[in-house]
Amino acid sequence: MSHDDDIECCVCHERLAPPYNILGGRAYCARHYAAVNRPHTGFWRATVVQIVGMALLAGVVALLANAIGPLSGAPLLLVGILLAVVPSALWLGFFYQQDRLEPEPKHRIVAVFLLAALLTDVVARRLITEWFRVDEWAPRTDLSSLLASILIVGATYQAIVYLAIRLLVYDTEEFDERMDGIVYGTVAGLGVATVTNLAFVLANDGVALGPGAVQTATTALAAASFGGLQGWFMAEARFEHKPVWWVPAGYALATLLNGVFSWLIGEVSAAGLQVDYWRSLALGVVVAVAAFLTLAALMRRTTAVTLRRSS
Repeated sequence: MSHDDDIECCVCHERLAPPYNILGGRAYCARHYAAVNRPHTGFWRATVVQIVGMALLAGVVALLANAIGPLSGAPLLLVGILLAVVPSALWLGFFYQQDRLEPEPKHRIVAVFLLAALLTDVVARRLITEWFRVDEWAPRTDLSSLLASILIVGATYQAIVYLAIRLLVYDTEEFDERMDGIVYGTVAGLGVATVTNLAFVLANDGVALGPGAVQTATTALAAASFGGLQGWFMAEARFEHKPVWWVPAGYALATLLNGVFSWLIGEVSAAGLQVDYWRSLALGVVVAVAAFLTLAALMRRTTAVTLRRSS
């Protein structure tokens, strides 16, 4: 049997005969090749539905919190942990579905997520809290707080995103289209967000349910968006002749956005129901949604470029 006889559709595994339909280094049967090239008219609708759905989730939790009344002890902790994990899982599902041309292997997705989460817990959090001791000196002035959020917190978390992509997937055959950078970047960002949200919940023995739901959902969205943006810069550098400063520029931009976001929601606490808290959280939501919409536009553009070049 010749080598050509072994070529199968990467979706349904149907045995193929030449000429082959190749996209992103993978072969497709005629039916699935037509499917991936079909205009994805529901992209922005799905994006809006995802944002509105997360907002409704936070609203429902807030309403339930008012109806149930204050929780304490184990129930509050359990609900807080769910609030830390569920938004990341929902955002992960959304971003994975957008990689419709050539979905990444699930084991690669899991590996990047777990490495980012592990590095966040073992390295990043200890670096921020034990080495730099940010909590001890950063809150003294608004300027020191902002600079610490950007130059230490944001820089550390985005370095984790870079390392997770670079070490596990960047030089592999699976990283073969621009969308891969966005997907793996968002996955790494969600790994960071999951650990930071869990740390926030556990440090406070749970969270006030209403504001806690908003914060954890927003943190997951923001971290995914910043990670995806950084991953896009990395993918562009891999597939285009970009200048040497291209990837550092992407890292710097993601670091700046991450730092500003972290600074805006820095007033959040378990008992934080003051006006300043809601103002800071609202501004954080604006930054997170703006970054997400920018990333959504890049995903749309990246898919269009891949299809055009394939044609």
